[in-house]
Amino acid sequence: MTDSTRAAARSSHVYPVDLVRVLTFGAVIAVHTISTVNPLDSVPGDAVVMLLHFTREAFFFLTAFVLVHRYGYKTVRARPFWRRRFLLVGVPYVVWSLIYSAIGLAAAPQPVGQATITVLRSLSNGMAWFHLYFLLVSLQFYLVFPLFQWLLRVTRGRHLVLLAVSAALQVVIDLQLHDAAPTGLKAALAPYLGSFVFTYQFFLLLGGLAALHRARLDAWVRRHPRTVLAAFVVTGVAAEGQYLWSLRHGVAAEFASDVFQPVMIPWSIAVVAVYYALGAAWGDRRAGGPASRFVERAADRSFGVFLVHPVILWLLTAAGPTSPAALVPAPWNSVAVYLVAVAGSLLIVELVRLTPLSLAMTGKPRARPAPAKGPAPAPAPAPAPAPPAAEPATAPADPDLTNRRIQRPRRTSPEVVHQGPDPRRAT
Repeated sequence: MTDSTRAAARSSHVYPVDLVRVLTFGAVIAVHTISTVNPLDSVPGDAVVMLLHFTREAFFFLTAFVLVHRYGYKTVRARPFWRRRFLLVGVPYVVWSLIYSAIGLAAAPQPVGQATITVLRSLSNGMAWFHLYFLLVSLQFYLVFPLFQWLLRVTRGRHLVLLAVSAALQVVIDLQLHDAAPTGLKAALAPYLGSFVFTYQFFLLLGGLAALHRARLDAWVRRHPRTVLAAFVVTGVAAEGQYLWSLRHGVAAEFASDVFQPVMIPWSIAVVAVYYALGAAWGDRRAGGPASRFVERAADRSFGVFLVHPVILWLLTAAGPTSPAALVPAPWNSVAVYLVAVAGSLLIVELVRLTPLSLAMTGKPRARPAPAKGPAPAPAPAPAPAPPAAEPATAPADPDLTNRRIQRPRRTSPEVVHQGPDPRRAT
């Protein structure tokens, strides 16, 4: 394999993942909308949330998939890797933690000293707002990514065994976290375990292994669409059945729809598989039309939309009975708020991407507007007719001139400007 082939293989774009990313981020806005608009103990609301809670696991699957697809087994240089990733994710994490801390303190003011402690604590545990844990866990994963690669290398040829052990461990983790009345040390740590990278170890490992074996998985998904769909239906029914069973046994609706339940493991895998199958079908048919451009653009903006959408949810619901969301009857208020949150977030991200704040607030470099096309150049004038050939001189030509070879400048290769990889492929 030549160097250019290796470079192309490393940078090849996996178009199905674009659609997986867009659908997952759309679903996470939906789960946040339903949880914000409806009471926390809403039985029908939490029934939908139960099915949408796959988004957390899908997030970390995508994070590991993208990184391992980019780097493979090749050992990364830790410091440059950390510098790049912490710039693209760490800076937005700090900026948005401060923004959401300011919103929280504006709603519930505190003395300066206590407010400072609150902000610092939120930066350390990802709790400035309900969605920022994802960025903190991603930063932890970047920190251990060299060790993660080492694990993938030393278990090469035994990846199925590694995945089976990881799945069993994830069941134990979920059983421990799904505790309605934790005590002792467990109670003290419970609020923070959702912001700890090891809590999601199975889905990170699944994403990494899926990237390493993508060709085989892609072929399997394409050959077995009915199996993928059947798994989606069966695991979805199982997840909803677990929710209803919990309600019948006196469990509150909010806790019954908890994300940390073993039944969520197969459901999350099935949803990602269905999303990938849809993405593969879309990728095969994409032809650069409006729909394809929308998916690619939405995938590029998804991280920024994820960061900003809770601001819009807060604006639409913070006033309670007098808020805009309360003007629409249920369940249409959830639909209306969702549409406004998606459209408003996309608009805000588009505007921010045009400013110097783009990198700090969206993790993407500033977008430069395409230059306007000027008028078409005027056609070149027709060449003048050539003058008649001169009569040959009567004196003999200088033999040194007639026999001298005309030296032409040596052709050189055109200068190639190498552009770095698109930093947007961060998560």
